[in-house]
Amino acid sequence: MVSANPAGRRPETAVSYDLPLTWSPFGFVGNVSIGTPPQLLPSFVDWTWINQYIFTTTCQGDPEQTYDCFAKDQAIFNQSLSSTFHNQSALYPSRTWNPNHFFFYEDLTVDHASDIFTVGPSSSRITLQAADQQFDLSDHPYPFAGVYGLSPVFKSDNASTQSPFYQAWSSGAWPEPFVAFHYCYNGSVDVTKSTCKGYDGLQTLGGYNKSLIHGHLLWYDIEFFPEVNTVDFVYEPAIYNYWTLNLTSLSLGDQVQALNQSTGAGAVFDHASYGRGAPLSVNAYEELVSATAATSIILDSSPNNGNQSFYQVDCAKVDTFPPIRYQFGGSERVWEIVPSNYVEVVNDTCVLNVRTLGDGDFIVGNFGETFAKDKYIVLDFEKNKVGLADLKL
Repeated sequence: MVSANPAGRRPETAVSYDLPLTWSPFGFVGNVSIGTPPQLLPSFVDWTWINQYIFTTTCQGDPEQTYDCFAKDQAIFNQSLSSTFHNQSALYPSRTWNPNHFFFYEDLTVDHASDIFTVGPSSSRITLQAADQQFDLSDHPYPFAGVYGLSPVFKSDNASTQSPFYQAWSSGAWPEPFVAFHYCYNGSVDVTKSTCKGYDGLQTLGGYNKSLIHGHLLWYDIEFFPEVNTVDFVYEPAIYNYWTLNLTSLSLGDQVQALNQSTGAGAVFDHASYGRGAPLSVNAYEELVSATAATSIILDSSPNNGNQSFYQVDCAKVDTFPPIRYQFGGSERVWEIVPSNYVEVVNDTCVLNVRTLGDGDFIVGNFGETFAKDKYIVLDFEKNKVGLADLKL
């Protein structure tokens, strides 16, 4: 895929920043600020969204009826309090997605505006998606005020569909086009999470931390994979901006598993809730259940949000299970999820934490939290590449 490629020198004041991440049921949350004076807002960090989405005071077109849509304790951006907020409806018309992966079969409606956007030391004016909330959310307040989108940007995209990081980097507010992820998961050898500064993860913006890389970084080109919008993230109008790699091999230990021959196979990098669980096909999951002598279990709280069934295993035998192995187009390097990282303890029971999509052989899967354990992931917004490395701890 061809990226947009803004040229220009970076100002000396541009520095990278480790955005602290806090785990939530939805995914990772970090703080951003919008407006003048700046309003500090928790934001859901999402590698699969195309802009900065933000809850505003607007409910069904009326900025005065905020609490017809939102709970009193819902964090929102009050656009009327920002002296630098500019409506951009003349540039970019309002947009509605239905279905979508925010509210599913309720309307996701946005207007477009620009304002000063700040993350850590970086401030710049960006175009953002100002929510026009279309239905009542007052019974379900979210633990964040918006979505900090980090999906890739293509040449055909204008500012209304560009990541806020990309827009800021384009204007010189970040020194390099890289975004990196380091996950300090529970059970890691870094028990104090010191390499994440005590947080659950770090999303490094404007660079990456070479001291966390064991060996070297391998770069992979992303691919256009339209099946994402029919099997994984279903939007109307469709969205195709994903960090998707061509999956060339899937195996359970040395047992090679089939990939879909008509569509090929896509690996979508996504560290939100859809990235929980080892990505497998339905058929490969059945093979893993057999190989681990797993038995069916009904869970009150599941380790991921997939629609597949869950299975329990003998905790004493986990070390004998096969690693799940993947290869991506452009390299023969094999990347593994070891058994201790795909078996989750749920209420003292060892459960296979696997997430499937589609039917039969592998079509597409989400590579996120479970895959990211003990790995370092870098996204290159200039060349539209994904970088992978073993984590040095």
